[in-house]
Order: sequence, then C-alpha cells, then structure tokens
Amino acid sequence: MRILVLHKGYGCDTGCCGHAVEVDGVEAKFKFTHPYKGEDFRAFAERIVREAGCDPGDLDFEGSVVVMDTYGCW
Repeated sequence: MRILVLHKGYGCDTGCCGHAVEVDGVEAKFKFTHPYKGEDFRAFAERIVREAGCDPGDLDFEGSVVVMDTYGCW
C-alpha cells in the first residue's frame, strides 16, 4: 500500500486548495486544510491520513519529500 499526501487545487476554476490523501493512486479524501501555523509536517500528514480512515503507520514519511509548491497559499 502506498499512501501519499498531496497539496493540490480543488476544481478547475475555484482557486481553492487543500490536501488530498491518495491510497495506491486513488484519492481517498480531499480536505480544504493546511498545516496549522508551526505544525510539524509529519504530524499534519499523519492527522489527515487518520481522518481519511487509513493507518498513518503506512505513511513512509522518511522516504518522502516535502515540497513547497506554487499554489500561492503557503
């Protein structure tokens, strides 16, 4: 099982963004949420993976790359 947490836009023209949890390439959950100010990225990823009904233990955070993307809301 491969679980990814991705920062992405929602819809073509909304201009809104949040984070999606993908399990084996299929989006399991999208939330209009970002890490709370000062929240550790790992804690954030584990929290939204848990909220998507998945086991945060399956999240390979050590093998991940945290990317600050260009959606403009960081």
